[in-house]
Amino acid sequence: MSETVDRRPSSWGYLRKRYEARRTIHRRVPWKWFAFSAVNAIAIAFFVFDRPLGLAAKDLAPPLISIAGDVTDIGRLAWILAGISTIFATGYLVRRRLWKVRRRFRMVYFGQMTAYVALSVLLTAIVANVLKFAIGRARPLIYDQEGIFSFAPFNMHFLHQSFPSGHSANIGALFVSLALLFPRFRLGFIAIGLWLGATRIIIGVHYPSDVAAGLALGAWFAFATSILFARFGLVFSIGRDGGWPTPRLSRLL
Repeated sequence: MSETVDRRPSSWGYLRKRYEARRTIHRRVPWKWFAFSAVNAIAIAFFVFDRPLGLAAKDLAPPLISIAGDVTDIGRLAWILAGISTIFATGYLVRRRLWKVRRRFRMVYFGQMTAYVALSVLLTAIVANVLKFAIGRARPLIYDQEGIFSFAPFNMHFLHQSFPSGHSANIGALFVSLALLFPRFRLGFIAIGLWLGATRIIIGVHYPSDVAAGLALGAWFAFATSILFARFGLVFSIGRDGGWPTPRLSRLL
């Protein structure tokens, strides 16, 4: 009796073939200019804005602080992942009920988009929390006792986990991912991300430099992950001229 050999390539083998097919058009991640810009923005915020804005947050109008407190938890990792999981599960259930190949293909692509956003946010959250623990910067809540130059590395206390802002990092990853996926609404997503990051300053739990560092970190992981996906031919594509990753949204239309 002859045995049937399954010659279908594994998932990793399939992705490796896609990766090899795009080797000649791979774009290098431009980390130098990004790091230079981010470091300068963080340094300016640290030396120029942290003290006055950190203190001014105490004197803001109570309604503004209340509104900021209501919306700031949008950047909480649990909320973001719960939303992404709900979208992914809904897409999966809908896909199983579709019988036309084109519709099923669109849902597969939609699942890839969801996975891209989730991976960007998750990687950002891991790195941000490691940095918060290792740096141990004091929060504005204890500014009167320790000021803006207080650092207690590897301190597990909440009051010494200010830099970078974890919420801002998650927000940066989420909204830059959406800005890359939907270029037509890019300015809107970036504006929302900046305002949500500012809520961390308004409620007095982060300095401006904490927020700037968090947003920059999230933006970096969203962009780098988009290039990684493009190299595998998933979600994004890179032109022959080696341009920026562009979404393959035509597949959803």
